[in-house]
Amino acid sequence: MSVSVLLIEGDANHAAAIAQALAGARPGWRTVAAATLAQACGLLQAGAAAAPFDAVLAAQHLADGTALDLLALLGDIPALIAVPEGGEAHAAHALRRGFFDFAVQDPRGAYLQVLPEQVEAAITRSAGLRERRRVEAELERTSALLAEKTRALEVTLASVSQGITNVDAEGRIRVHNQRYLELLDLPPALLEGEPPAEQIVKFQTERGDFGPQFDLIEPGARGYVASEYAAHGGRLQVPDVYLRRTPAGRYIEVRTRMVPGGGRVRTFTDVTDYLSIQEALRQSEARWRSLTQLSSDWFWEQDAEFRFVRFDGSTEREQGTPDVQLYGLTRWEVPHTGVTEAQWRAHRAQLEAHEVFHDFEMQRTAPDGSTVWASVSGEPIFDAEGRFTGYRGVARNITERKRAEAEIQRLAFYDDLTGLPNRRLLMDRLEQATRLGARDGAHGALLFLDLDNFKGINDTMGHEWGDGLLVQVAERLSACVRASDTVARLGGDEFVVVLQGLHALEAEAAALAEAVAQKILATLNQPYDVRGRTMHSTPSIGIVLFCGTEQPVPELLQRADLAMYQAKSRGRNMLCFFDLGMQAAATARSALEADIRAGLQRDEFLLHYQRVVDADGAMLGAEALVRWRHSERGMVPPGEFIAVAEQTGLILPLGRRVLREACQQLAQWAREPACAHWTLSVNVSAQEFRHPGFVQQVLDVIAETQADPRRLKLELTESLLLHDVEDTIARMRMLRARGVGLSLDDFGTGYSSLSYLKRLPLSQLKIDQSFVRDVLTDPSDAAIACTVVALANSLGLDVVAEGVESDGQRDFLLRNGCRRFQGYLFGRPGPASALRAADTEPPSR
Repeated sequence: MSVSVLLIEGDANHAAAIAQALAGARPGWRTVAAATLAQACGLLQAGAAAAPFDAVLAAQHLADGTALDLLALLGDIPALIAVPEGGEAHAAHALRRGFFDFAVQDPRGAYLQVLPEQVEAAITRSAGLRERRRVEAELERTSALLAEKTRALEVTLASVSQGITNVDAEGRIRVHNQRYLELLDLPPALLEGEPPAEQIVKFQTERGDFGPQFDLIEPGARGYVASEYAAHGGRLQVPDVYLRRTPAGRYIEVRTRMVPGGGRVRTFTDVTDYLSIQEALRQSEARWRSLTQLSSDWFWEQDAEFRFVRFDGSTEREQGTPDVQLYGLTRWEVPHTGVTEAQWRAHRAQLEAHEVFHDFEMQRTAPDGSTVWASVSGEPIFDAEGRFTGYRGVARNITERKRAEAEIQRLAFYDDLTGLPNRRLLMDRLEQATRLGARDGAHGALLFLDLDNFKGINDTMGHEWGDGLLVQVAERLSACVRASDTVARLGGDEFVVVLQGLHALEAEAAALAEAVAQKILATLNQPYDVRGRTMHSTPSIGIVLFCGTEQPVPELLQRADLAMYQAKSRGRNMLCFFDLGMQAAATARSALEADIRAGLQRDEFLLHYQRVVDADGAMLGAEALVRWRHSERGMVPPGEFIAVAEQTGLILPLGRRVLREACQQLAQWAREPACAHWTLSVNVSAQEFRHPGFVQQVLDVIAETQADPRRLKLELTESLLLHDVEDTIARMRMLRARGVGLSLDDFGTGYSSLSYLKRLPLSQLKIDQSFVRDVLTDPSDAAIACTVVALANSLGLDVVAEGVESDGQRDFLLRNGCRRFQGYLFGRPGPASALRAADTEPPSR
């Protein structure tokens, strides 16, 4: 063993003797000598950095101090002190100060023989002491760490919301926390001394915590708890989890986890609030399912790939398809009809963009062959991180609504007797035919037919016979033309045939039209069997050719009508083409256009007002009607110039003049308490409404005249909905946002508005006077009027009946839900002064 000893001795002889004694007795030992304390300090410091000394032997007295002065520098190095004979008392003092041993330097040097053993013993003893201190320090550190962890565990157990117990293999409760005592309402003294778990169960049982027959314990765990009470719970399988209810009505969830080597850890959790939430959710889900099952709507969900994953409600009942057959399919994979490819592309683009969508309509064929319409609305679903996870929404069976719309369309656009298109639908078909001719460069033809002497059949044989004849005429006409052509009944015994796409050359087109007309003549000249009786009837046919949209549709009808009368004047039962000599009316129209321009410059146009009243005849407001005080012709009614103004674009300056004067009148009424509540309706043509600056013009006029926009109503026609519906709706919403009311005028005379009506920001519908006029005599008009009233009421819109001229008409409309009226029964149009004077009079019937 290599040992390094620092020898501090001022006597060189003694130092040499000691060094020789150590080296001789212990080969391999190294002795370093220092004569003074200063030298010793330097060696100790150098040794601490390089190779520390294993032991120090110091003489009692040195030139610069005593051996005791070294102790502070030695640290853990064992030190021995050499004292002269008689210095034993000093040596004892040194031992008390920290020296390990001492040597008495006798003159004979006998101490040198045992000095190596003393040094070696000091080194060994010092090593033992160091190891002991290390072990004690490690033990102290471990004890502190254990105490810290114990405190942390105790704090944790005291802080958790669960009650916790640790039961050892012998069934004794070794560990528990305060929450355990609180949840089970146990006295702390009961848990002192680590009692058996059965003792706690017995205490609770006898106190009544488990109820009679343990009925406060979940049924599956009653046997186990009862066996614990009998002190042999180990014989039964310990349930992993069970519920129990406290006498106070709280619910405790008990979970048990077995631990290796026997024993178990058991937790007690108050789950009352959780169970309450679960029960509330269950009841909410039950209510939701009841509502969806009882409702005609149904709820659906899709995953992120737009596949159906859930249905609630009446899907199967409404669509005739079990829900399970729809799971995993996208909406476009479900068998369907009534949706075009363009509509599907637009719908899928909405879904891919994760947009909300409303009222997507589609239809399918039910197993019984009937058609089922559904309206679907949905919104995207995102998780907590904002990731798209699918769609959810509702769907509604709108079959009845579609049938009602179809019935309204049939009543409004088809002749009830013959099933042919009526005048309204004919005008649209003719518009389409003229546009098609303009696009393709092909001529078309308009045939106007009137039955000769039909009035005599009605007068002599009755309307039933005449109706039977008209039905057969309609059938024969339809059989004479192509499927792409149109056969319509204008009314009475008048029919119109529209032939389109005949030929690019006018002469060839005329020849084809004449051939069809001759075929019709021959067919209609055949005898008719009406109610078992043979009848005869002949037609007179007027023909006009058209190519493009040069002539307005009404003018084409007028030309064909003129040609038909020419055929009658030539002897009837023949055909006649329109003659250019019949253009006198067109010339008159040009003159009228020039007069309108001059009238605008001379400020000849003014407003008259017609009253709008409620069910009691009280005045609610008026409709502004433009009149023309012609410098030569006097007062000209609007029917003679409005159409020309629209055709020539003069309706734009005329409309601006009318709007400004109407708003000025509104502002004047607002200053008079008696009429401050009146509203004023202004007619706006489709051409005006589509003008790019129309909305701003309205707002500017309102601001300039200081009229209340809430008292202003703009009456729009259904023709607005024939083109660019989205732009129309956007303009309407801008006006509604500023308070301006919007009314759909002459409702029922168009046909394209039905599918958009629910989207329009309207406040009012007006029943066209053509329906009101014959509401007491024509079942079709009566049905249309009632249907419009019901439709308006269902949409929350006001409805005004125009053209009411008799008490009978008013009473019929009132009985069927209409509460606002306008017509000659309540007053003819007149100046504003006359309107105020009339309002002071009591309402008349």
